[in-house]
Amino acid sequence: MSNTLENPDSKILQEPKTKCGFIALLGPANAGKSSILNALIGSKVSIVTAKEQTTRFRVLGIKTFNDSQMVFIDTPGF
Repeated sequence: MSNTLENPDSKILQEPKTKCGFIALLGPANAGKSSILNALIGSKVSIVTAKEQTTRFRVLGIKTFNDSQMVFIDTPGF
């Protein structure tokens, strides 16, 4: 009669099926960061105007594919 316990460290870890990445859009004010975000996402998620400093807080946009996600971060200009 064997009295063995299963060691949790011996389990084989499987790779996650979904992958995720973060992309920050950085640049000066009025450089088109919000415009490129909207184009990459394929939807209007960020305000686009000729007035400077329209984006005052970060805006997140998520693009989902079959097995991956990209999280875009639109930052205010500096």
